[in-house]
Amino acid sequence: MVEVQKTLDVWFTKVQKEVSVKISYFVAFFFFIIAFGAFLGIMIMQHYPGQAMMAVLLPALAGAIAYYNRAFATGIFALLILIVFVL
Repeated sequence: MVEVQKTLDVWFTKVQKEVSVKISYFVAFFFFIIAFGAFLGIMIMQHYPGQAMMAVLLPALAGAIAYYNRAFATGIFALLILIVFVL
């Protein structure tokens, strides 16, 4: 029983280290996306104030569709990757 407990402790320590490293990258990326969205919102409000509500609703609608449709999510992801590498 003690041997199993030691093995589990080793595994939990490894998992904790991996998660602690990955979580910081995820949170940093999340805040970067929020900052980019805020910047984009400011730009849209300055240049197209009548379209501000669409700038909020369209990404939310696209997110809801992507949540339920894997093909849509994969296509949008591929398009974003293509845009990043072209620019």
